[in-house]
Amino acid sequence: MIWVIAGTLDGRTLAVDIQERTGEDVLVTVVSQYGAELAAHKGITVHTGRLDQQAMQNLIAEHDVRLLIDASHPYAAIVTSTAQDAAKAMDIPFVRFERKEVPLPDYDKLHIVTDEAEAANMAGRLAKENNGHIYLTTGSKTMHIFAKSEALRDCEVWTRILPTAEVLTMMEDLKVSPKRIVAVQGPFSYDMNRIMFHDTKASVVVMKNSGLVGGADTKLQAAMDLNIHVIVIDRPRVTIEGPMVSSNEEFFNLWEDTNGLRKKS
Repeated sequence: MIWVIAGTLDGRTLAVDIQERTGEDVLVTVVSQYGAELAAHKGITVHTGRLDQQAMQNLIAEHDVRLLIDASHPYAAIVTSTAQDAAKAMDIPFVRFERKEVPLPDYDKLHIVTDEAEAANMAGRLAKENNGHIYLTTGSKTMHIFAKSEALRDCEVWTRILPTAEVLTMMEDLKVSPKRIVAVQGPFSYDMNRIMFHDTKASVVVMKNSGLVGGADTKLQAAMDLNIHVIVIDRPRVTIEGPMVSSNEEFFNLWEDTNGLRKKS
């Protein structure tokens, strides 16, 4: 069986493509029930839940996995590192599937930071120099950093998240006001981003460089056209020991070049 860690739309698409083009059994792992619903497809087994390294190794043994493809989110560094270690421990090939970054433009209000804590501090400073309004497009996983940031205490912070009960409950626990929650699934068009940034009077937008699939290009362009500050959280860097691909075409070229990345005898 081939295992695809599918934390993204392109990961789910890859899993379906592999199953349909190779005819092999495919295991897809996702974190949430909503992710499981999105991943459901004929010929694909879906496992839901978070996995540490031992759980990953148990899953490899249970499903007789012969190839592990990590197509988790570009910012899920811990997942990638853990999956690579699990594959190494179980002596199976590991492939990292990661969408390409969007080239960052030459824009005088573009700021690149290393993590969410730095982003929160900078966003607070920049917003207070303007109208105090911030628009977060960084998702819910690191929302606790922004919600608890002293730098954002006196700012009006809008947050865009997935409209699931689990995420909304988490936002409630963090005491984030429903008034400033935009609960809707992306990615979003240029026009929709521009309307949201404009209507919330955002002077600062915080984002990740999640690539074209993640809508990074439309966020950037909309913010630039509104002449507002953009803070981009840089991707975490994980050392990958095996092959890396960024598209289905690249994966299947690798597949052909390596005879299916080593078939079991």
